[in-house]
This record gives sequence, structure tokens and C-alpha cells, in this order.
Amino acid sequence: MTDIDHARIVERLGDTHEERILAILNDLEERIASIVLAAPLTDGKLSDLAWAIQARTQIEQAFRETFLTEADSIVRNYDEVTASLGAMFEEYGGLFEVSEDILTNLKRVSFQGFQDIASTFADELANELYQNTLAGRPINESVKNVRQKINGVYMESDKAEVNRLVTLAKEGSEEAVEALHKIYAADRTGNNMRRYASQMVHDSVMQFDASLNVAAGKEVGANKWKYYGSVIRDSREWCKKHAGKSYTEDEIREMWASSSWTGKAPGDPFIVRGGYNCRHHWRPVFDDEVLDA
Repeated sequence: MTDIDHARIVERLGDTHEERILAILNDLEERIASIVLAAPLTDGKLSDLAWAIQARTQIEQAFRETFLTEADSIVRNYDEVTASLGAMFEEYGGLFEVSEDILTNLKRVSFQGFQDIASTFADELANELYQNTLAGRPINESVKNVRQKINGVYMESDKAEVNRLVTLAKEGSEEAVEALHKIYAADRTGNNMRRYASQMVHDSVMQFDASLNVAAGKEVGANKWKYYGSVIRDSREWCKKHAGKSYTEDEIREMWASSSWTGKAPGDPFIVRGGYNCRHHWRPVFDDEVLDA
């Protein structure tokens, strides 16, 4: 299996995992909305603080049974990455060896990222629900608010209208663009769970792949690394400049430390590569490749 074949497998997994995690967010949104809709009301407004306090337990349970259950299944699916890497190493004359302990720990680290997102948003939703109850917020406003917190403009209750406006916006309608921003996009700039989960599910599988790749490469004594992956119109300058080229570890670290670009992520250059949502990879260059070069 060539490095390009391997990259396609990892990217396919990333795309499939993103579809799965976004679908489960719709289920989570409905669960949370149902919790709020079951709240005791006074004149159509939230009013029972005791209920609001115990609702936290229901919210946390909803996160565990939807988002975290799906995330666990996704991380277990990373075994496909391991198998593909083994085949790629064999293609280039290298031996792929990584201990079970390392594999287990890397999966645990990957899952922790999903747990952090779940913990953050479950806490935000529970706190906001309590504050809404304290303020006596109308139930319809509270439901819409929790939906937006999870899926932003793509919240389930307004999905048909959002899709209609997106279609009109693509056709050049300025009114549709304005509606998307003013009516639905209060948190389009960032603060919704969909945004962070989408980025996490992609970066998680890519960084799992990168970590294994580097660990196995160093195990066999690789001293040069090839940067590869498709360059497209919006590829970052770092990726455009280095794709298809090979460097020593010292060269990579020196280039990384002396360069800066939009989207550069904190961390080790072998792991974060071009930055957030990057689809490029490093792989070890084996001796027979160097001799053939």
C-alpha cells in the first residue's frame, strides 16, 4: 500500500467519522430539548429551581448515551488506521512495530478530547438552564437556546429553513446571507458544539495516525521524513511549500520553529503538521528509498 493509498484511507475514515458525529449531535439536541420541554412552568416560563438543579444529571446522561457512546465507537475504529500503516510500511521496506500499550494509550488520549468537549458543553447547558430558570425565561426561548448551543445555525428545529437560505445564498441572494447571519448565526462565529466536535473528529484520527507513524518510524531508526498529501487551492503555505519533499528531523523542527502561518496549531510538528484540519502527513523515508533518490 502506497502512502497515497494510506492517506485516502485515513481521510475516508475522517469524513465518515465526521458524518457520524454530526448525526449524533442531532440526536443529542433532541434529547436535551426534550429535557427542557419537560420542565415545570409558570405562565409558560421556567420557574422550578429544584428541577433545574437535578436536570444537570439528565443532561450529563444524555451526553454519555449519545455523543460519548458514538465517540467511543469511532475511536475503536482507529484499528483500521493501524492496519493500513502496517501495510504502508511493508510497501516501503520498513517494519511496523508499536506496542499494545502505546495503541491503548493513544486511543485513550483521543477519547479524552471528546470527553473534554462533552464536559464543557454539558456544564454550559446545565448552568445556562439554571440561570434561565432563575430569570424566568420563556420555555420556547430556552429550547431554542439549547438547540443553538449544540448545533448552531444547523439546529434541528430550523434545519429546513436554514437549508433553504443556504441554497439562496449560494445563488447570490444578499437577503438570504443577511438572514443567516442576523437570525440564525448568533454563534456562527464559533461557540457551538458542532464546530468543536467537527474539528475534533477530524484532527483526532489524523493525529492518531501521525503519532503511530512517528513512533514506528523512530523504532526502525528513520532519519528522514517525507511530507505528502494533496495540495488544493486553500492549502496552507506550509503545506504547499513542503509537500512531496523529504527532510531530517532537525530540519523539520528548525523550519517549524522559524515559520508562522494562519491556522498553525500548537504542538509537535510531526503530530499537528500544517495545523487545524490539515490533511497532510509525515512518513519515514527508508534506506532503499534514499539510495534510489
